[in-house]
Amino acid sequence: MSIWSGVLPEVLLVAWLVVFFRNLPDLLRIPHLTSQESSLFHTDCRHAREASAPNEHERRMPKVSVVIAAKNEAARIGRTLDSLTSQAYDGDIEIVVVNDRSEDATGHVIDARANQDSRIRPVHITYLPSGWLGKNHALYQGAKVANGEYILFADADVYFYPDAIHRAMAYAVEHQIDHLTIAPKMIARTTSLQLLTAFFTFNYLLFKRPHSAYRKRTRAHAGIGAFNLVRRNVYDAIGTHRAIMLRPDDDIYLGKLIKKHGYRQQFGIAESFVEIEWYDTTKDMLHGLEKAPLAAFRFSPTALILSMIPLLILYGGPILGLVVGPGPYRWLYGIACVLMLSLYTVHVAYLKFPKYQIALLPIAMLLFIYGFVRAGVLAHRRGGLIWRDTFYAFDELKINASPHTR
Repeated sequence: MSIWSGVLPEVLLVAWLVVFFRNLPDLLRIPHLTSQESSLFHTDCRHAREASAPNEHERRMPKVSVVIAAKNEAARIGRTLDSLTSQAYDGDIEIVVVNDRSEDATGHVIDARANQDSRIRPVHITYLPSGWLGKNHALYQGAKVANGEYILFADADVYFYPDAIHRAMAYAVEHQIDHLTIAPKMIARTTSLQLLTAFFTFNYLLFKRPHSAYRKRTRAHAGIGAFNLVRRNVYDAIGTHRAIMLRPDDDIYLGKLIKKHGYRQQFGIAESFVEIEWYDTTKDMLHGLEKAPLAAFRFSPTALILSMIPLLILYGGPILGLVVGPGPYRWLYGIACVLMLSLYTVHVAYLKFPKYQIALLPIAMLLFIYGFVRAGVLAHRRGGLIWRDTFYAFDELKINASPHTR
Protein backbone atom coordinates (compact mmCIF):
# COMPACT_ATOMS: atom_id res chain seq x y z
CA MET A 1 0.00 0.00 0.00
CA SER A 2 1.33 3.46 -0.91
CA ILE A 3 2.25 5.89 1.86
CA TRP A 4 -0.17 8.37 0.23
CA SER A 5 -3.16 6.10 0.81
CA GLY A 6 -4.53 4.51 3.94
CA VAL A 7 -4.52 6.48 7.17
CA LEU A 8 -2.35 9.49 6.16
CA PRO A 9 -4.96 11.40 4.12
CA GLU A 10 -7.57 10.79 6.81
CA VAL A 11 -5.24 12.04 9.56
CA LEU A 12 -4.32 15.15 7.57
CA LEU A 13 -7.94 15.94 6.78
CA VAL A 14 -8.97 15.58 10.43
CA ALA A 15 -5.98 17.69 11.51
CA TRP A 16 -6.92 20.54 9.18
CA LEU A 17 -10.59 20.32 10.13
CA VAL A 18 -9.57 20.75 13.76
CA VAL A 19 -7.17 23.61 12.98
CA PHE A 20 -9.73 25.33 10.75
CA PHE A 21 -12.71 25.20 13.08
CA ARG A 22 -10.60 25.80 16.18
CA ASN A 23 -9.34 29.07 14.75
CA LEU A 24 -11.99 30.41 12.40
CA PRO A 25 -14.65 31.54 14.92
CA ASP A 26 -12.24 33.65 16.96
CA LEU A 27 -10.42 34.94 13.86
CA LEU A 28 -13.76 36.35 12.74
CA ARG A 29 -14.27 37.93 16.18
CA ILE A 30 -10.97 39.81 16.35
CA PRO A 31 -11.84 43.41 17.27
CA HIS A 32 -10.91 46.11 14.76
CA LEU A 33 -9.88 49.39 16.37
CA THR A 34 -11.23 51.72 13.72
CA SER A 35 -10.71 55.44 13.39
CA GLN A 36 -14.48 55.85 13.54
CA GLU A 37 -14.52 54.43 17.07
CA SER A 38 -11.79 56.88 17.97
CA SER A 39 -13.77 59.80 16.56
CA LEU A 40 -16.87 58.75 18.45
CA PHE A 41 -14.86 58.51 21.62
CA HIS A 42 -13.43 62.00 21.10
CA THR A 43 -17.00 63.26 20.67
CA ASP A 44 -18.19 61.48 23.83
CA CYS A 45 -15.32 62.94 25.82
CA ARG A 46 -16.01 66.44 24.51
CA HIS A 47 -19.73 66.22 25.36
CA ALA A 48 -18.88 64.91 28.82
CA ARG A 49 -16.52 67.81 29.50
CA GLU A 50 -19.06 70.34 28.26
CA ALA A 51 -21.77 68.82 30.48
CA SER A 52 -19.65 68.89 33.61
CA ALA A 53 -16.76 71.31 33.34
CA PRO A 54 -15.77 71.17 37.07
CA ASN A 55 -15.00 67.45 36.75
CA GLU A 56 -12.96 67.74 33.56
CA HIS A 57 -9.81 66.36 35.23
CA GLU A 58 -11.73 63.26 36.33
CA ARG A 59 -12.78 62.51 32.77
CA ARG A 60 -9.35 62.61 31.22
CA MET A 61 -7.97 59.33 30.00
CA PRO A 62 -5.46 57.52 32.21
CA LYS A 63 -1.80 58.42 31.93
CA VAL A 64 0.20 56.15 29.62
CA SER A 65 3.91 55.47 29.97
CA VAL A 66 5.48 54.26 26.72
CA VAL A 67 8.58 52.18 27.49
CA ILE A 68 11.06 51.45 24.70
CA ALA A 69 14.37 49.59 24.78
CA ALA A 70 16.78 50.74 22.06
CA LYS A 71 20.17 49.29 21.18
CA ASN A 72 22.01 50.59 18.13
CA GLU A 73 18.83 52.09 16.71
CA ALA A 74 20.18 55.50 15.75
CA ALA A 75 18.73 55.22 12.24
CA ARG A 76 15.15 54.56 13.43
CA ILE A 77 14.60 55.74 17.00
CA GLY A 78 14.12 59.37 15.94
CA ARG A 79 11.17 58.52 13.69
CA THR A 80 9.61 56.43 16.42
CA LEU A 81 9.92 59.19 19.01
CA ASP A 82 8.58 61.80 16.61
CA SER A 83 5.51 59.65 15.98
CA LEU A 84 4.96 59.28 19.72
CA THR A 85 5.28 62.99 20.51
CA SER A 86 2.70 63.66 17.78
CA GLN A 87 0.01 61.51 19.42
CA ALA A 88 -3.49 62.98 19.74
CA TYR A 89 -4.52 61.59 23.12
CA ASP A 90 -7.01 62.85 25.69
CA GLY A 91 -4.63 62.21 28.55
CA ASP A 92 -0.99 62.44 29.60
CA ILE A 93 1.79 60.52 27.88
CA GLU A 94 5.36 60.02 29.02
CA ILE A 95 7.93 58.30 26.83
CA VAL A 96 10.65 56.39 28.68
CA VAL A 97 13.42 55.50 26.24
CA VAL A 98 16.16 53.17 27.46
CA ASN A 99 19.46 53.36 25.62
CA ASP A 100 20.70 49.81 26.15
CA ARG A 101 24.49 49.86 25.78
CA SER A 102 24.34 51.28 22.27
CA GLU A 103 27.57 51.62 20.33
CA ASP A 104 26.20 54.06 17.78
CA ALA A 105 24.53 57.47 18.13
CA THR A 106 21.29 56.12 19.67
CA GLY A 107 21.92 57.86 22.98
CA HIS A 108 22.60 61.19 21.31
CA VAL A 109 19.41 60.96 19.24
CA ILE A 110 17.37 60.18 22.36
CA ASP A 111 18.91 63.04 24.33
CA ALA A 112 18.34 65.48 21.47
CA ARG A 113 14.66 64.55 21.26
CA ALA A 114 14.36 64.80 25.05
CA ASN A 115 15.71 68.36 24.92
CA GLN A 116 12.93 69.19 22.46
CA ASP A 117 10.07 67.50 24.36
CA SER A 118 9.91 67.16 28.14
CA ARG A 119 7.66 64.10 27.88
CA ILE A 120 10.66 62.06 26.74
CA ARG A 121 12.63 60.60 29.65
CA PRO A 122 15.99 59.10 28.67
CA VAL A 123 17.52 56.22 30.62
CA HIS A 124 21.07 55.18 29.75
CA ILE A 125 22.37 51.69 30.58
CA THR A 126 26.09 51.02 30.36
CA TYR A 127 26.32 47.42 31.61
CA LEU A 128 24.23 44.24 31.73
CA PRO A 129 23.91 42.44 35.09
CA SER A 130 24.28 38.67 35.07
CA GLY A 131 21.06 36.68 34.86
CA TRP A 132 19.37 39.09 32.45
CA LEU A 133 18.76 39.31 28.74
CA GLY A 134 19.60 42.80 27.53
CA LYS A 135 16.20 43.84 26.22
CA ASN A 136 14.34 42.43 29.23
CA HIS A 137 16.64 44.28 31.61
CA ALA A 138 16.24 47.52 29.64
CA LEU A 139 12.43 47.29 29.66
CA TYR A 140 12.49 46.55 33.38
CA GLN A 141 14.64 49.60 34.08
CA GLY A 142 12.32 51.72 31.98
CA ALA A 143 9.22 50.43 33.75
CA LYS A 144 10.81 51.22 37.13
CA VAL A 145 10.84 54.94 36.38
CA ALA A 146 7.50 55.00 34.55
CA ASN A 147 4.58 56.41 36.51
CA GLY A 148 1.61 55.94 34.20
CA GLU A 149 -1.50 53.96 35.07
CA TYR A 150 -0.85 51.97 31.89
CA ILE A 151 2.48 50.92 30.41
CA LEU A 152 2.88 50.49 26.67
CA PHE A 153 5.90 48.33 25.87
CA ALA A 154 6.97 48.94 22.29
CA ASP A 155 9.92 48.35 19.99
CA ALA A 156 12.36 51.05 18.97
CA ASP A 157 11.54 50.81 15.27
CA VAL A 158 7.74 51.11 15.41
CA TYR A 159 5.91 53.96 13.72
CA PHE A 160 2.73 55.08 15.53
CA TYR A 161 -0.10 56.72 13.61
CA PRO A 162 -1.32 59.94 15.31
CA ASP A 163 -4.34 58.43 17.09
CA ALA A 164 -2.90 54.96 17.84
CA ILE A 165 -2.59 55.33 21.60
CA HIS A 166 -5.95 57.05 21.90
CA ARG A 167 -7.71 54.30 19.95
CA ALA A 168 -6.06 51.61 22.04
CA MET A 169 -6.83 53.29 25.34
CA ALA A 170 -10.41 54.04 24.30
CA TYR A 171 -10.92 50.34 23.66
CA ALA A 172 -9.08 49.18 26.79
CA VAL A 173 -10.99 51.53 29.08
CA GLU A 174 -14.39 50.85 27.53
CA HIS A 175 -13.95 47.06 27.65
CA GLN A 176 -11.96 46.99 30.91
CA ILE A 177 -9.01 45.20 29.32
CA ASP A 178 -5.95 44.58 31.47
CA HIS A 179 -3.66 43.71 28.56
CA LEU A 180 -4.21 44.77 24.96
CA THR A 181 -1.84 43.79 22.17
CA ILE A 182 -2.26 44.95 18.58
CA ALA A 183 -0.84 43.35 15.45
CA PRO A 184 1.26 45.89 13.54
CA LYS A 185 1.35 46.42 9.82
CA MET A 186 4.35 44.41 8.62
CA ILE A 187 6.56 45.98 5.96
CA ALA A 188 8.61 43.50 3.92
CA ARG A 189 10.24 44.74 0.74
CA THR A 190 11.28 41.54 -1.04
CA THR A 191 9.34 38.47 -2.14
CA SER A 192 11.40 36.05 -0.05
CA LEU A 193 11.07 38.24 3.05
CA GLN A 194 7.31 38.46 2.53
CA LEU A 195 7.12 34.67 2.21
CA LEU A 196 9.05 34.05 5.41
CA THR A 197 7.20 36.78 7.33
CA ALA A 198 3.79 35.53 6.19
CA PHE A 199 4.44 31.91 7.07
CA PHE A 200 6.06 32.73 10.42
CA THR A 201 3.10 34.84 11.53
CA PHE A 202 0.62 32.35 10.05
CA ASN A 203 2.11 29.52 12.09
CA TYR A 204 2.05 31.73 15.19
CA LEU A 205 -1.63 32.53 14.68
CA LEU A 206 -2.69 28.92 14.16
CA PHE A 207 -0.89 27.36 17.08
CA LYS A 208 -0.48 30.14 19.67
CA ARG A 209 -3.99 31.41 18.85
CA PRO A 210 -3.65 35.00 20.14
CA HIS A 211 -7.14 35.70 18.76
CA SER A 212 -8.50 33.32 21.45
CA ALA A 213 -6.66 35.02 24.31
CA TYR A 214 -9.88 36.63 25.51
CA ARG A 215 -11.30 33.22 26.42
CA LYS A 216 -10.68 32.60 30.11
CA ARG A 217 -10.76 28.81 29.94
CA THR A 218 -8.17 28.38 27.21
CA ARG A 219 -4.38 28.41 27.37
CA ALA A 220 -4.27 30.75 24.37
CA HIS A 221 -2.46 33.99 25.09
CA ALA A 222 -1.19 37.01 23.20
CA GLY A 223 1.80 39.29 23.23
CA ILE A 224 3.46 41.34 20.49
CA GLY A 225 6.59 43.38 21.12
CA ALA A 226 5.50 46.20 18.83
CA PHE A 227 2.45 47.01 20.99
CA ASN A 228 1.94 45.51 24.46
CA LEU A 229 -0.36 47.73 26.53
CA VAL A 230 -0.80 46.60 30.16
CA ARG A 231 -2.16 48.09 33.37
CA ARG A 232 0.66 49.05 35.71
CA ASN A 233 -0.83 47.20 38.67
CA VAL A 234 -1.18 44.06 36.56
CA TYR A 235 2.44 44.30 35.41
CA ASP A 236 3.57 44.56 39.02
CA ALA A 237 1.29 41.71 40.13
CA ILE A 238 2.76 39.20 37.66
CA GLY A 239 6.30 39.95 38.83
CA THR A 240 7.38 42.53 36.20
CA HIS A 241 10.18 41.59 33.82
CA ARG A 242 12.00 40.02 36.76
CA ALA A 243 9.74 37.01 36.17
CA ILE A 244 11.06 36.65 32.63
CA MET A 245 14.66 37.81 33.01
CA LEU A 246 16.04 35.26 30.55
CA ARG A 247 13.14 34.74 28.15
CA PRO A 248 14.05 35.75 24.56
CA ASP A 249 10.31 35.57 23.78
CA ASP A 250 9.65 38.23 26.41
CA ASP A 251 6.67 39.79 24.61
CA ILE A 252 4.79 36.50 24.20
CA TYR A 253 5.71 35.21 27.65
CA LEU A 254 4.62 38.44 29.30
CA GLY A 255 1.21 37.81 27.77
CA LYS A 256 1.30 34.21 28.95
CA LEU A 257 1.90 35.28 32.55
CA ILE A 258 -0.86 37.88 32.39
CA LYS A 259 -3.29 35.26 31.11
CA LYS A 260 -2.14 32.69 33.67
CA HIS A 261 -2.83 35.12 36.50
CA GLY A 262 -6.42 35.51 35.35
CA TYR A 263 -6.38 39.02 33.94
CA ARG A 264 -8.40 40.16 30.93
CA GLN A 265 -6.46 39.98 27.71
CA GLN A 266 -7.33 40.96 24.16
CA PHE A 267 -5.65 40.70 20.78
CA GLY A 268 -6.75 43.22 18.17
CA ILE A 269 -6.06 44.53 14.70
CA ALA A 270 -6.35 48.01 13.26
CA GLU A 271 -5.88 49.96 10.06
CA SER A 272 -3.40 52.86 10.04
CA PHE A 273 -2.35 52.13 13.61
CA VAL A 274 1.25 50.98 14.01
CA GLU A 275 3.71 49.68 11.44
CA ILE A 276 7.12 48.11 11.57
CA GLU A 277 9.75 46.99 9.14
CA TRP A 278 10.60 43.89 11.13
CA TYR A 279 13.71 43.03 9.11
CA ASP A 280 15.44 44.71 6.21
CA THR A 281 16.35 41.48 4.38
CA THR A 282 15.62 37.77 4.44
CA LYS A 283 19.14 37.21 5.74
CA ASP A 284 18.41 39.51 8.68
CA MET A 285 15.24 37.58 9.51
CA LEU A 286 17.05 34.25 9.38
CA HIS A 287 19.55 35.75 11.80
CA GLY A 288 16.67 36.88 14.02
CA LEU A 289 15.22 33.37 14.03
CA GLU A 290 18.40 32.12 15.68
CA LYS A 291 17.00 33.18 19.05
CA ALA A 292 13.23 33.43 18.55
CA PRO A 293 12.03 29.78 18.59
CA LEU A 294 14.34 28.16 21.13
CA ALA A 295 12.52 29.24 24.28
CA ALA A 296 9.35 27.44 23.17
CA PHE A 297 11.34 24.18 23.11
CA ARG A 298 13.00 24.63 26.52
CA PHE A 299 16.19 25.64 24.77
CA SER A 300 16.63 22.21 23.19
CA PRO A 301 18.02 22.45 19.63
CA THR A 302 17.15 18.79 19.09
CA ALA A 303 13.49 19.33 20.01
CA LEU A 304 13.35 22.38 17.75
CA ILE A 305 14.72 20.49 14.75
CA LEU A 306 12.53 17.41 15.32
CA SER A 307 9.42 19.61 15.54
CA MET A 308 9.88 20.46 11.88
CA ILE A 309 8.95 16.90 10.86
CA PRO A 310 5.25 17.05 11.87
CA LEU A 311 5.10 20.61 10.56
CA LEU A 312 6.42 19.46 7.17
CA ILE A 313 3.83 16.67 7.09
CA LEU A 314 0.99 18.96 8.17
CA TYR A 315 1.62 21.66 5.56
CA GLY A 316 3.37 19.71 2.83
CA GLY A 317 1.37 16.49 3.06
CA PRO A 318 -1.91 17.79 1.60
CA ILE A 319 -0.13 19.52 -1.28
CA LEU A 320 1.99 16.52 -2.25
CA GLY A 321 -0.89 14.12 -1.67
CA LEU A 322 -3.08 16.11 -4.04
CA VAL A 323 -0.43 15.62 -6.75
CA VAL A 324 0.74 12.03 -6.19
CA GLY A 325 -2.02 10.49 -4.09
CA PRO A 326 -4.00 7.61 -5.60
CA GLY A 327 -7.53 8.03 -6.98
CA PRO A 328 -10.19 8.81 -4.36
CA TYR A 329 -7.64 9.79 -1.69
CA ARG A 330 -6.96 12.96 -3.65
CA TRP A 331 -10.35 14.22 -2.52
CA LEU A 332 -9.23 14.03 1.10
CA TYR A 333 -5.99 15.80 0.32
CA GLY A 334 -7.87 18.36 -1.74
CA ILE A 335 -10.26 19.22 1.08
CA ALA A 336 -7.33 19.58 3.47
CA CYS A 337 -5.65 21.92 0.95
CA VAL A 338 -8.79 24.03 0.67
CA LEU A 339 -8.99 24.43 4.45
CA MET A 340 -5.31 25.32 4.71
CA LEU A 341 -5.28 27.74 1.79
CA SER A 342 -8.50 29.41 2.95
CA LEU A 343 -6.88 30.35 6.23
CA TYR A 344 -3.65 31.37 4.51
CA THR A 345 -5.51 33.54 2.00
CA VAL A 346 -7.20 35.49 4.78
CA HIS A 347 -3.85 35.94 6.49
CA VAL A 348 -2.01 37.15 3.37
CA ALA A 349 -4.87 39.55 2.64
CA TYR A 350 -4.60 41.05 6.12
CA LEU A 351 -0.84 41.50 5.69
CA LYS A 352 -1.58 43.22 2.36
CA PHE A 353 1.08 41.12 0.67
CA PRO A 354 0.71 40.28 -3.05
CA LYS A 355 -1.90 37.61 -3.77
CA TYR A 356 0.61 35.42 -5.60
CA GLN A 357 2.11 34.71 -2.17
CA ILE A 358 -0.74 32.24 -1.66
CA ALA A 359 0.49 30.04 -4.52
CA LEU A 360 4.00 30.15 -3.07
CA LEU A 361 3.00 28.68 0.30
CA PRO A 362 5.18 25.56 -0.23
CA ILE A 363 8.24 27.77 -0.74
CA ALA A 364 7.33 29.83 2.32
CA MET A 365 7.07 26.62 4.35
CA LEU A 366 10.51 25.44 3.18
CA LEU A 367 12.05 28.83 4.03
CA PHE A 368 10.50 28.65 7.48
CA ILE A 369 11.73 25.10 8.10
CA TYR A 370 15.20 26.02 6.85
CA GLY A 371 15.29 28.98 9.25
CA PHE A 372 14.30 26.89 12.25
CA VAL A 373 16.62 23.97 11.43
CA ARG A 374 19.45 26.44 10.88
CA ALA A 375 18.70 28.04 14.26
CA GLY A 376 18.79 24.64 15.96
CA VAL A 377 22.08 23.62 14.34
CA LEU A 378 23.81 26.91 15.17
CA ALA A 379 22.52 26.86 18.75
CA HIS A 380 23.79 23.30 19.20
CA ARG A 381 27.24 24.25 17.90
CA ARG A 382 27.44 27.35 20.11
CA GLY A 383 25.98 25.80 23.23
CA GLY A 384 23.64 28.76 23.58
CA LEU A 385 22.24 31.72 21.71
CA ILE A 386 23.43 35.17 20.76
CA TRP A 387 21.07 38.11 21.19
CA ARG A 388 21.96 41.76 20.83
CA ASP A 389 25.64 40.81 20.52
CA THR A 390 25.64 38.99 23.87
CA PHE A 391 26.12 35.23 24.29
CA TYR A 392 23.86 33.28 26.67
CA ALA A 393 24.74 29.66 27.51
CA PHE A 394 21.96 27.08 27.57
CA ASP A 395 22.84 26.06 31.13
CA GLU A 396 22.05 29.57 32.31
CA LEU A 397 18.95 29.92 30.15
CA LYS A 398 17.44 26.59 31.21
CA ILE A 399 17.93 27.28 34.92
CA ASN A 400 16.72 30.86 34.99
CA ALA A 401 14.33 31.33 32.08
CA SER A 402 11.24 29.84 33.74
CA PRO A 403 9.44 32.08 36.25
CA HIS A 404 8.66 28.98 38.30
CA THR A 405 12.32 28.67 39.29
CA ARG A 406 12.33 32.02 41.08
